[in-house]
Amino acid sequence: MADVRLILPVPAEQGAETLPETAQRHYAVSNQNRWSRTSFTFRDLTGDTWCELTFQLSWNPEEKSRLVHDFAVIGVDFMTEDGSSIDFSHVPGLSKTAIDPHSIPVPGPGSFDTGRDLHCAVVRCSFLVPSPARQIGVTIRSWRNSHPFTVIDPQLKQRAAGQLHPTLEEPDAAHAGSRRAWLPLNTEPAWFRYGVVPGQPLLVRGQLINAGSEGGAFARVLFRDAKGALLPPPDGIPVSPALGAFIDIPVHRQTRRFTLELPAPSQAATVEVGFQVWRDESFLELVTPLEVSLGADLLLENILGEHLMGARDFLSEALARLEESPSATVRQPKDLIDDGSLAALFTYHDKLRALQRGDASAIAGSALILGGQRPWTLPEAPEWTEDPFRSTAWRMEYQSLCWLMDLAGSVESGGLQRATELAVSWSRANPWGQPRDALSAYPSLTAARAEVFLNLLALNVSQKGGADIGKQETLLAEAVRHGFALAEILGQNLFSLSIIQIRTACALLSLARAVPLFPLAGHWESVALHQLRNAFEQSIAADGSSTEPSFHVRLEIVSLGIILAQHLESTEEAQELRNLLIPRLTQCLRLAVAVTDPAGMLPAFGDTLHLHHASWLRRLISIHGRWLLADRALAEELSYPTGPRMFVSGSAGVAAFRNYERKPGWSYLCTSFHEQGFENGHRDCTSFVYTAQGVEWIVDAGGSSLHEAGPVRHYLLSSRAHNAALPDGREQSAGQGWIEASLSLDEASIVRIGTNVHGPDYDHARIFVCLKDLSAIGVFDSFKSHRPELTVEGLLHFKDDIAVALANAQLAVGFHKRERLRMAPYALAGQFNGLELQNGHSDRPGALDGFVFDRADELHPANVLRYRFSGSGHVCGGIILGLTLQAQNRILELIASQEVKDLLV
Repeated sequence: MADVRLILPVPAEQGAETLPETAQRHYAVSNQNRWSRTSFTFRDLTGDTWCELTFQLSWNPEEKSRLVHDFAVIGVDFMTEDGSSIDFSHVPGLSKTAIDPHSIPVPGPGSFDTGRDLHCAVVRCSFLVPSPARQIGVTIRSWRNSHPFTVIDPQLKQRAAGQLHPTLEEPDAAHAGSRRAWLPLNTEPAWFRYGVVPGQPLLVRGQLINAGSEGGAFARVLFRDAKGALLPPPDGIPVSPALGAFIDIPVHRQTRRFTLELPAPSQAATVEVGFQVWRDESFLELVTPLEVSLGADLLLENILGEHLMGARDFLSEALARLEESPSATVRQPKDLIDDGSLAALFTYHDKLRALQRGDASAIAGSALILGGQRPWTLPEAPEWTEDPFRSTAWRMEYQSLCWLMDLAGSVESGGLQRATELAVSWSRANPWGQPRDALSAYPSLTAARAEVFLNLLALNVSQKGGADIGKQETLLAEAVRHGFALAEILGQNLFSLSIIQIRTACALLSLARAVPLFPLAGHWESVALHQLRNAFEQSIAADGSSTEPSFHVRLEIVSLGIILAQHLESTEEAQELRNLLIPRLTQCLRLAVAVTDPAGMLPAFGDTLHLHHASWLRRLISIHGRWLLADRALAEELSYPTGPRMFVSGSAGVAAFRNYERKPGWSYLCTSFHEQGFENGHRDCTSFVYTAQGVEWIVDAGGSSLHEAGPVRHYLLSSRAHNAALPDGREQSAGQGWIEASLSLDEASIVRIGTNVHGPDYDHARIFVCLKDLSAIGVFDSFKSHRPELTVEGLLHFKDDIAVALANAQLAVGFHKRERLRMAPYALAGQFNGLELQNGHSDRPGALDGFVFDRADELHPANVLRYRFSGSGHVCGGIILGLTLQAQNRILELIASQEVKDLLV
């Protein structure tokens, strides 16, 4: 067990009252004010190492916001030794936010199991401290609390330097997540190309990281016209004979934030900005992606002003602001409609939807079928506040307007005319900034809806008897208004490691190419392509592993990437991006096929919708990616070989075992140990699913943010909703797993997975011992700690059609029709402390237990088996699952052998 450093804070500027110190340090934070806060600084941290922040939270007995997920917020600012802040695009364990550089929410009191009389609980959160950070500023901020609360004894824990597990290369993991996009600079410029609007400034914001060198950096600036010819630089930018136009960026501290204001000269179409250092010996890195925006005059908020402006009025105002631009040859909205570009319209969300759902339509006569709910009759004149099923998933599909495309193709339901009328109705009912349903402003819905307006416009323009010019202008204006929002979302980089960024950039690219006569089209296309390159480069590594923990969402990312590669095939200037995409997408797709079970489903770790993934994969390859079949390794995976198979990938964070003979009685086990570091991520490291002889016995609780919120969502994200083991009743936090050992024997496979998701106080490993035919498996957990008394509880979640009974104190049995599954606990170090069976506990909203999602994405009570062990300093125990007593005994023989025993303890 490695030594753990305890680091105490240095009080920073206090925005909340500091109470007199007694035996403990107390800091009070008032209520309902995001600027009410208390702040600390933790110094002398070890870089590229996970840490655990803990404090006691004491709340008022009269607190009303007990079940919110964001009762308070912990903000974190990473700094170098000299106190300079570092702009990481992503830090595992935290989310990038606006008020604080990074943050994580603290749930309300109802989420803590403290008993009835206590009004205090311990808050723990873990996150990576990426180099070159050596100190952090922590702010605990009021958010949705109704009464003041008190923070008691904040402290930080880290493993001592040099005592990380030797098989876990944490610096590499940190580089992949936090510094992958940093660009080392040298004396040759690193060029970035953006579209500009003549007469309007382009603002480029970024940060330089200095490793101790002198001299700083500079940015070379080249403006070109639409034909690529160089233009004289504008006044105010220095020019030298050797360098041309350039802007000096001196760096005197360890970091330097900068903003380049580049006024575009007359006739300019693009600007190229090249960053380089002055001296060969300098070592500076440029943090990317850069933040890019147009001048204040063309920001969405400033165009809108304080008025509730309709889409057509918005477009007219935007064109009026562009009148002085030399490229602004278009004066009227109708002149922006370009028949040729609309005829060649290429959009993404409709294609992704078709891949996922096939020919299924959201329209059934006069009814809508959305969010997995029953048909609902569409009103003649919707108010756009409808929520008939109290369902987030239904509202999101409804407000995306994607169903209008099904309606446009259904003549009996009103066809294109009805779809256009409804789209115009939505636009008129939703002036920007005052949506009828606040959910409609969600970025991914904004992206999907922008493409719907474009598709409806293209259909109306292409057909005789299409909508009148007024409705066409409304469709165009609404698409353009969405474009302003999408460009600003992308430019701020808030979702740089998320599928939201990819969806948003795809929609903006479609829009830019659909309205080439709009003066911002070239700028929008350049921003979209830059963000797509960055998003795919960070989300999918060269070996196909992904930062996304959900296999379902990974397949969405890969699908959008393959559709994008198809879109870019004829774009000469985008071939570099396409060449970057293709090998990564191919590798990632190969991993997805390798872990797909014989029923055609990806393992349900992380947020997952129950779609048939094999059908989705077949449609993806046949429609958009036949060229993928040229890859021999992918083609082999797609052939789905029979017999026993073990697939283990440490970089992808997954291990899968199967026994398949093209018969119904197949078997399958999969475990995920992917880095869990996202605010809305599941705490499911080393959780597993298990099917034997065609029966799904052990399942993941599943769920998606589309389908649940509040206490249900909090439960489904928690470790107690997954097949994990918990020490001393503590939930998992952010962290990762890694392969410590893997062994293949004649009739068995063994994998040992180490993790750090339980914090620095515990050394943890989970070991899977599986017979090759998967008729029996053993799942064991080893915990070591300096704590004198250690308790461990393991959980198994069963599908809702599985009956479970306790045969005796040492045996539980699962029943499904004629099939039986025997489950026997086994202790290797410490003592076994009993079995317990639970089903659908919901006595307190914040303490749900015993529920799983079914394939219709509905929450149902289900059996959960708990098995417990205890010991002093070291506990190793688990459970053996077998279809027969003979199979279980074979596992016992294996773990008694010295070769396997060495992997267990």
